[in-house]
Amino acid sequence: MDEKQHPNHEKKTPDAQNNKSTGRPTAAKRVMSKRWLYPAIYLGAAAVIIGLMYARSQMGSSPTSSTSANDTATSDTTSTSITEPKEPFVWPVADGTQTEVTVPFFPVKGTLKEQESALVEYDNEYYPHKGIDIKTEGGSSFEVDAALSGTVTKVDDQPLYGQEVVVQSDDGYTETYQSLESVDVKAGEKIHQGQTIGTAGSNTFEKGQGNHLYFEVDYNNEPIDPQSVLPKQ
Repeated sequence: MDEKQHPNHEKKTPDAQNNKSTGRPTAAKRVMSKRWLYPAIYLGAAAVIIGLMYARSQMGSSPTSSTSANDTATSDTTSTSITEPKEPFVWPVADGTQTEVTVPFFPVKGTLKEQESALVEYDNEYYPHKGIDIKTEGGSSFEVDAALSGTVTKVDDQPLYGQEVVVQSDDGYTETYQSLESVDVKAGEKIHQGQTIGTAGSNTFEKGQGNHLYFEVDYNNEPIDPQSVLPKQ
């Protein structure tokens, strides 16, 4: 790669000689002198990096070899036709619990700032967030309730994501609850909206979040932004 480059002994053209004698910048130098060039390069590089991370997630790359709701491709709600469920969603927390969303859903068509806020760093790599993180202001554990009625199809203890509950609801919706400290339901059980699923805890994948609930909503097997179907806070 460090092969020595030999000087070019070809005769200079009149244009090249004129540029040298007059001191005028070449076309390349004139472009580099533009004030907007470096911000444009920075924004372009950031877009490429985020695009590569999104493409990586689309190819099935995951921080764990186990199959989970987090291994599906991220969708953009703006390009997905969504039918509202007959039973409107409720927030997956007990009434009166003061919570906030600390990590949002990764928006494929969002701004760079919005996309950067929805990336999760783990083991020196970044992953698009396919759900939302919900936690209390003080970071304490809290009761996790069912956002929709449905049938529990999976109860598992994920190595990176903590205890997990997956619920299949009507109208093509599936809800995933992860980072649970305890679980109060079992696979095959029919549950109703507002029923206690468990309590929020912590996990290895998002260790920096402390006690929180990872909540994902899939519509026809595609993850969508949960806040697009949850009531406005």
